[in-house]
Amino acid sequence: MPTLTNNIPDSIGQFYLGQDVYPEPTQGQATLYDAADLTTHAVIIGMTGSGKTGLGISLLEEAALDNIPVIAIDPKGDLGNLALTFPNLAASDFEPWIDSGMANQAGMSVAEFAKQTAENWQQGLSKSFQTPERVQALKAANRVSVYTPGSENGLPIALLGNLVPPPDSIKNDSESYAEYIDATVSTLLVLLKVDGDNLAPGHVFLAQLLKNAWDNNQTLTLVDLITQIQTPPFDKIGILPLSQVFVDKDRSALAMKLNTLLASPSFASWLKGMPLDAGALFYDKNGKAQTSVLNIAHLSDDERLFFVTLLLTNLLGWMRRQQGTSTLRAILYMDEVFGYLPPIGNPPTKVLLLTLLKQARAFGLGIVLSTQNPVDLDYKALSNAGTWFIGRLQTAQDRERVMDGLLSVSGSSGLDKAALNAWFDKLGKRQFLLHNVHDASPVIFSTRFTLNYLSGPLSKQAIAQLKANSQAAAPSDPAQTQATTPAINPLASTISQPPALPKDVGLYYAPKDMAGDGQTFYEPTAFAYARVFFNDKKSGAQSQQQLLLTTAFGEPPLVVDWHQAILSDLTFEQLQSAPHQPAVLKQLPTQALDKASWKAWEKAVKEAIRQQQVLNLWYVDSLKLYSEVAESEEAFRNRLIVPLHEQRDIAIAQLRDSFAKKQDALAKKLQAANEKYQQQAAESSKGWLDAGVSIGSAVLGAFMGRKALSQTNINNVKRAMNSVGDINANKQSAAELDAIRQQLQQELDSIGQQLQSQIDTLATTYDAQSIALETVQIAPAAKDITVLLVGVLYQPL
Repeated sequence: MPTLTNNIPDSIGQFYLGQDVYPEPTQGQATLYDAADLTTHAVIIGMTGSGKTGLGISLLEEAALDNIPVIAIDPKGDLGNLALTFPNLAASDFEPWIDSGMANQAGMSVAEFAKQTAENWQQGLSKSFQTPERVQALKAANRVSVYTPGSENGLPIALLGNLVPPPDSIKNDSESYAEYIDATVSTLLVLLKVDGDNLAPGHVFLAQLLKNAWDNNQTLTLVDLITQIQTPPFDKIGILPLSQVFVDKDRSALAMKLNTLLASPSFASWLKGMPLDAGALFYDKNGKAQTSVLNIAHLSDDERLFFVTLLLTNLLGWMRRQQGTSTLRAILYMDEVFGYLPPIGNPPTKVLLLTLLKQARAFGLGIVLSTQNPVDLDYKALSNAGTWFIGRLQTAQDRERVMDGLLSVSGSSGLDKAALNAWFDKLGKRQFLLHNVHDASPVIFSTRFTLNYLSGPLSKQAIAQLKANSQAAAPSDPAQTQATTPAINPLASTISQPPALPKDVGLYYAPKDMAGDGQTFYEPTAFAYARVFFNDKKSGAQSQQQLLLTTAFGEPPLVVDWHQAILSDLTFEQLQSAPHQPAVLKQLPTQALDKASWKAWEKAVKEAIRQQQVLNLWYVDSLKLYSEVAESEEAFRNRLIVPLHEQRDIAIAQLRDSFAKKQDALAKKLQAANEKYQQQAAESSKGWLDAGVSIGSAVLGAFMGRKALSQTNINNVKRAMNSVGDINANKQSAAELDAIRQQLQQELDSIGQQLQSQIDTLATTYDAQSIALETVQIAPAAKDITVLLVGVLYQPL
């Protein structure tokens, strides 16, 4: 692991979290966490003030830099700070987000406090070996959006539009289907403040209603649900009559509660905004990774439980539609899991979180759960987490619960409570014990400075400002230029009425952009409307397209040349059967009035389509992966990130394996040299002590005897002086051993640098934005081209 000097050891596939402080052999080294390890999930535990929020934000910053999308559930309002990214580190950037109360306490104006904060951030980043360029890279890598369900302060999310059937991947798995139905029903009942026990009559009844509709691929609106509660489409539940399982009076009461909720003005905000969709929260419309912060600090406990249940249900459905992967595809981060995963009780979120902790690894979805309340957690569920970040804990009870939980994790066999207590005693502020089942031993590290400004929990006004800023920065649609009639010379040959065309030859008019009071001049063109089916077995691409081709009428003999045709932006349905009046039409060539001409032109257009109309796909040979039909280059490159990360992780593992044998051999030699050096140094020290004692004893004996040195004392002094010579020889030997061990350490460091250098070169090889793309063209077969209509299309000038 690299030692920090003047810059951070940015390494692909690794998160830079801080600097090791214990044990001593790793002290000063960068704390690098393999991103792939997060697929086995993580837990962050620490008391208030332990630095837990800063660690979580640092983790999510690293994910953004590695193009990993994030959904962050924010019950306290802290995670909106992920949007406060200021590459210039200017005081003016910080000033709008400064707490005036804190400035007053410091005896400063807001502007002065902002200047001091900007300076502190520059110094903090420098001390953690980070640069403004890294902040800029974060800003460019990832868009951060703050959503506020049930409120329009931030970006709203529509939660209860329609009850849509789950995807077939869930419906075809009976256990998953039952879980999905139970979670949906539990969510509704939480909002209605009705007993959500899955064996309660109301729960069983609603589950039967949903299953009946979804089995038939029916989507239920809330109005439909109220109607079906009052008049169910079945008369039995199980083998018993409905009236015995859920009496009419209770059904009417349930319908009334749902109707009251639907009619409530405050409930209207739950129906506005972007539909809840995990895929759209993880990726933008071009497939680029993004961070979506879901701020629920303003909601009541019941509303929070309702929202989180809906979100986790939706996330579970999205996850099961993904292809399996061993690399980290995406992250779900929850800033405070207290109340959602309790040791006793079964809120609807508990079974969903447990399911995610057990199954998400196979799909590359990392779950990170954070809490400052370590007592009230289900540690049996958390035993599925492979990484534990443990900060300072407040009470002995907290320690006991965390130790019990950590010792239950597979891979913790080398630890016991006494050892853990000793580790916990060493924790300082913003320091964490990192226990990772993928590593040989734990470490204590000090967290790095965050790239984002941590302003504290965001107020409603601050969230509204973020929303306004993001909307102002969003690219707007190109301005629509007003259409004007070009200045043209009078048409040499014009008519006011369309000509009579042969039977089965179409006559249409392109729509005019802006209607004016003056005349509209129309130019005739030949058009062909065709249906083309593209089918390629190698790429798996299939696409049926409706093409509208137009070409100008030319001079004989080639009056219509389909090889010069262009693909119209208009659809056939947009064409008009009458011109905009008053109209002036340019006269057609005489060949366009001949039926035989149109038959020849119809045959020619089919051949032109076969030769010229192709389906263009992007292709990456190293992945054997094609783009989807109509997928843009940007979207395709963004989709390459996960498979490239898979190959990158394999390549890094192979590199490490290739260096491991030599590193292990040198490490053993270094350990032996260190032991020999320590032994030699100890012997030398003892020799000096013994010699000193011998000489001192001889002199003291002579002194005490009040006579000259006896022969015995003289001999003792001689032997002692001889031992000094031996000591000097040992000292020289120790110096040689010290040189040997330093040489071995340099060799070990050099190999580590070589390994890191080779890993760094993989950054370009497996970079989705720079990897070379091939263009593959797929032409349609003649049998897959059907010309539906040919004719004349008048286009306004």
